[in-house]
Amino acid sequence: MVTKVFLRKKSWFKTSCFAALLSLAGTAAMAQTVGKIPREVIDHAAAHGTVLVLVGLNVPWQMESRLSEDETRAQREAIASIQRDLLTELEGRRYQVIRRYDRIPGIALEAGADVLAELARSANVTNVMLDRPAVDAAAASTEKVPSQLFKRVASDGTVLVLAGLRTPWQREDQLSEDLKTLQRKAILSAQSYVLAELGGTQFKVMRLYRSIPGIALRVGLDALQVLEKSPAVTNVVLDRPVSASR
Repeated sequence: MVTKVFLRKKSWFKTSCFAALLSLAGTAAMAQTVGKIPREVIDHAAAHGTVLVLVGLNVPWQMESRLSEDETRAQREAIASIQRDLLTELEGRRYQVIRRYDRIPGIALEAGADVLAELARSANVTNVMLDRPAVDAAAASTEKVPSQLFKRVASDGTVLVLAGLRTPWQREDQLSEDLKTLQRKAILSAQSYVLAELGGTQFKVMRLYRSIPGIALRVGLDALQVLEKSPAVTNVVLDRPVSASR
């Protein structure tokens, strides 16, 4: 059965993924957590003096696509307010603001041990997780869409592909029911973003996966080019048609 998803082009993939990243901080790594601070964050700060962290903030939140303009404005104001409150708490301590988010309840900091201790105590903080610096694009460059796929689509007109999606993920047997639900929402958000990007191109949805970050498509050349450039896609591989059972 073909699934059709119609979405506004201006989806916020990075926002959705980071929101999921904050929410999913209670997964397997949290088994080694001291309060709100995972052991790996504490160890990194001890070894290097400071550590890059993503801080989840204690403020009610919904995806903006579900909110009216007034509700969106109010939610952003609430996020900004709690960010200011937290930074007031951190005055006099060793930290640097790396990023302030306006669409999700979070803030990225470079923090020392004294700041981590304050974050652990703060009622404004829900969780803290290790942020990892962006990998140099040239060093990490790989072929997202193999050249063979472009040759196949040039020859056949369309090609079946599996597209991997850039969203936080862990095996569902390692997650609580709440975290499983959040992870599935993040996967759906990434799928929705890709389908919005593909609007106006030649494509057909073959399968939408719920529990893994991927989507199966039949695409033409224009759609394959979109997938290659999409920030929501990690890799694209050839899919094979399901064999008829005997």
